[in-house]
Amino acid sequence: MARARNIKPGFFANEDLAECDPLARILFAGLWCLADRSGRLEDRPKRIRAELLPYDSCDAGVLLDQLQEHGFVLRYSRDGKQFIQVLNFNKHQNPHVKEAASSIPDPFEDEKAPDDPGITTELVSDEPGASTVQAPDQPDTNPADSLSLDSLIPDSLIPESVAPQPPQGECVTGEVERDVLFASFWKLYPRKTDKAKAQKAWAKLNPDRSLFEKIMRGLGNHCASRDWIKDDGQFIPHPTTWLNGKRWEDEVRPAGTIHQFPGQSRHTGFEQRDYTAGLTQREDGTYAF
Repeated sequence: MARARNIKPGFFANEDLAECDPLARILFAGLWCLADRSGRLEDRPKRIRAELLPYDSCDAGVLLDQLQEHGFVLRYSRDGKQFIQVLNFNKHQNPHVKEAASSIPDPFEDEKAPDDPGITTELVSDEPGASTVQAPDQPDTNPADSLSLDSLIPDSLIPESVAPQPPQGECVTGEVERDVLFASFWKLYPRKTDKAKAQKAWAKLNPDRSLFEKIMRGLGNHCASRDWIKDDGQFIPHPTTWLNGKRWEDEVRPAGTIHQFPGQSRHTGFEQRDYTAGLTQREDGTYAF
């Protein structure tokens, strides 16, 4: 089943991708939707064409060869089966946390040949004379940046097949992931006060995906609670206080039938109310039941 993925502005301005046919470019974006959370899928050109280009007369195998030639995908075989690895997939995509792990073999996990610093991976091609490429010891482990600020940089779709690794001891992945999760929390928290302090409190918590989901569920419950809705939301605590106190674990009173957002007063709309509904008007202009 196809999955929802992200596309960056850099996709349209990438010079290496521009060397491919227009249908190959569309196919490349479509591969993200067919690939699993590790950027892998079965190499079945006819099926891929039926999924992604059903109204176009083309050879998906040739288009895949173009993408491979320019360093965007790797076509490889394992145990007699053909697969595709979308290179740099995890740098440009953020799969959903509940998406199933890949069941397709990693193309970069072959045993190294003696005295060979890299791994020679077989390329699968519909054309004779397919060559081989040198792959790194491990696949790209850089964090996905599709939700970070540099997603808006036009040339951020990096054409290299392998991105440089961070220096040893530098926890880049954790820092980027933490900032992305905080941005989601901050966007939904109704009282935006002292963002810098709140971010420090968030860094101290350093939540993983499981804790993040608990925090967001608790925040949703608080946003719909009586205490946060009443009196224009004046009882909503500062986000730093809420985080430091682990308030997402609190039991809250639901607002019942009151349907409104934090900060919205219930005492509005008087001019639209019909105060004569159900009454009978007398001759003197007054009303009675």
